Amino acid sequence: MTARIVHISDTHLGTKFRQGVKHNVWGIEMRSRLLEHDFYERFEELFQLIAKEDPPVDAVIHSGDLYNSPWENNPTHPPAMAEQTVIRVIKEFIEKTNIPVLILEGNHGIWRSLNVSLLDTLEMSVPGLDVATQDDFKRALANEEPLKYSYDNLDVFCFPFVEYNVLESSDLLAEFNDWITTHQRPDNNRPSVAVAHGMDLDRTLFPSMFSMDYDYIALGHDHKQHSYSKKAWYAGCPERWRFDEVKHEKGYLLVEIESGKEPIVVPKTLTFRRLVLNERIKIESDDTVDTVIEKIKALLKKAGVKTEWNSKTAARVRIVFEGESPRFGSLDLGMAMESLRLNLLASDSEYNLVQLVWSIKQSDTEFVSPAYPEIESEYLIEDPEADFRAYLETLEIDEKFDPTELTKIAVRALKIAAGQSDERLTLDTLPEEE
Repeated sequence: MTARIVHISDTHLGTKFRQGVKHNVWGIEMRSRLLEHDFYERFEELFQLIAKEDPPVDAVIHSGDLYNSPWENNPTHPPAMAEQTVIRVIKEFIEKTNIPVLILEGNHGIWRSLNVSLLDTLEMSVPGLDVATQDDFKRALANEEPLKYSYDNLDVFCFPFVEYNVLESSDLLAEFNDWITTHQRPDNNRPSVAVAHGMDLDRTLFPSMFSMDYDYIALGHDHKQHSYSKKAWYAGCPERWRFDEVKHEKGYLLVEIESGKEPIVVPKTLTFRRLVLNERIKIESDDTVDTVIEKIKALLKKAGVKTEWNSKTAARVRIVFEGESPRFGSLDLGMAMESLRLNLLASDSEYNLVQLVWSIKQSDTEFVSPAYPEIESEYLIEDPEADFRAYLETLEIDEKFDPTELTKIAVRALKIAAGQSDERLTLDTLPEEE
């Protein structure tokens, strides 16, 4: 018995960009801001493409983070436009194709302190839509029953997002692992899929799930589309949620599944009209603020941004400044950049630009405090980032782990341990590449 599915994930509908964004530009006037609307258009494009798959697929599986909010850094309800887009797009898709859709609850789009899910309301609004929420998981665990959906030729076992420390503090880890091995066991005579939202990075991906011999594991949470193992893939985020995702392939996964065999996974890549630049500019010792600004204008011109306004192609740009010059400090550069941004994003600008942000990496102690002073004094670490990178080079690290991300986590953990930060160390609080 075989099955074909489409695996999508992390659509983050309702994402709003506020920093450095051109004022009063809309995707739909008075309904959705321009960059917010990109996510709605991408969601609709996904389902239009899936509807054209020939032969038709047996199911569409979304592995979490349908909406961008609420989450722990933004407790607000998603925009009405986000909910209306989901209802309209999925309802039209199911009515046209008769293909079932299953959506898993991730760490975005969930109120942590309430047993209420936005997906429950969505399920009631769209016939043929199935959802698996954190509350469904709690009920299945308490009642010692599986959390799965069965279709004509496919069983889907659901693992909504759950934090490791929640299970640990509730003394439920052993019970959780027993639930997986006892109640989430696949039937070897039918193709089986597990769908989960989690990563090794924040301990939300549980090893016992991989011992169950599912024919395919549909993963969400990591925005980069890639293989986790021979039978497990991340579908990734179909839109550029962060600037450091600009180099990622974006799209969905077409998966052919046969019981007892390795799945055939075909990435389907989307193309984008909107340019996103995540660039570094080196500041030389003889640079002035004016020469740095000229470097930026030259970069934008070379990238084709110096052209008339077009809302469909207007660029998003992030600049990281590296190095320093004795002729100016970070405050001087910051003020010059604020002025430049006002000009570039003005209504009469000759640049097709919708967002401009930057970060400045300088050792200008007049405006930037010394790096991690408590860490240096307590642990005698002169440069925590460089030292940890050097340490990683002495180890044999699995290729699925990114040394840059590991370094970020280590340095952030040292800051928290040294009392410089009282924030929680989670995947979503990790900064973009700086």
